[in-house]
Amino acid sequence: MSNLEDLQGRILYAMERIGAGLDRLEPVRPAEAEGETPEALQRALEDERTANAQLEERVKALHRRQEELEQALAAAEAAPQASGEPDPQVAEAMIQMDEDMSRLRAANAALRENNRLLREAQGGATAEQLNEALAAELEALRADHAAAEAEAATIKAALVAMIEQAPDVAADVAAEKGEA
Repeated sequence: MSNLEDLQGRILYAMERIGAGLDRLEPVRPAEAEGETPEALQRALEDERTANAQLEERVKALHRRQEELEQALAAAEAAPQASGEPDPQVAEAMIQMDEDMSRLRAANAALRENNRLLREAQGGATAEQLNEALAAELEALRADHAAAEAEAATIKAALVAMIEQAPDVAADVAAEKGEA
């Protein structure tokens, strides 16, 4: 039994020494990787949220622009020609505008999908996802620019056709005044 008491005493003495040693030690903190402090991670999260909000606004602006162009195209297609037959330049410009509108729709769809993927990214977006987002945004801007150019060309073609028809209209009006 004394052997058991001797072992118990030795264990208690060792435990006291361990406790005293622990009291002298500073608490160990987990090593943080460079740039992974809570503050840095919070800033990175806020930066991602800001970038996502900006992309969402750009998508909304492009979507509004797309709707305006579609309305302009519909109005141009519905406008009756004075001669009854469409002017070839106007028709060609409208075809180009329709193609550019299709490109704009596809670019906006890709941009919306990319933004959805960025929102769903766990742990932040990867460099590849960010590159894809920027490429989709760039394509959407290019498509918007092309659609705006096509709209301007369509308007120009319609105005040129109207101006070319103006002498005929003026002659008709003068003839009507002469008869009256």
